[in-house]
Amino acid sequence: MAIIIGVTGRVGVGKTYLIEGLLKNEPSYDVIDLDKLGHEVLKQESIKEALIKTFGNDILKKNHEVNRGRLGDIIFNDLTQLRLLNNISHPAIKKLAEARIKTSKQNAIIIVGALIKEIGLITRCNYIISIIADNKKREETLGIKKRIDKYQQSDKQYKLMATHVFKNTFLKDIVEKFSILVQNLLR
Repeated sequence: MAIIIGVTGRVGVGKTYLIEGLLKNEPSYDVIDLDKLGHEVLKQESIKEALIKTFGNDILKKNHEVNRGRLGDIIFNDLTQLRLLNNISHPAIKKLAEARIKTSKQNAIIIVGALIKEIGLITRCNYIISIIADNKKREETLGIKKRIDKYQQSDKQYKLMATHVFKNTFLKDIVEKFSILVQNLLR
């Protein structure tokens, strides 16, 4: 049975950077990126139909794909709209993640995403690593994602769900320190 490690934290803390660095050192981990799964589910016809019914045809591009930018403009300006999207997309994301867990051939699976708890995958994890970072440094990395920040949990809430808290200092040796933590959890 695979050990499953959840890696979570607020937007801009460097989750993706740390995971990509980890994979350079140890490519045998199976990584389930919840953001990527979220993009995948937007291509599913049943999800698209539910989104169109909820948010209207204006969320579509000319090629009939969901315009994530336009959808983001709607949901990140109104908590009610965000909740509607989550009610549609989270079950589908969870289903995809569960399928990937079931078919994984690796001994270690890493689920990465800010919404592990909200999607309902926290109980699947043997360990939860919450990444925290200095807010000033974190905000330097946000760009357009800054609008997401106000809808996410606080560092304190992420720490409460964690079995391990990892501070991303954004220094050169941080990937190595993160890799050591993950390897120690797998022993």
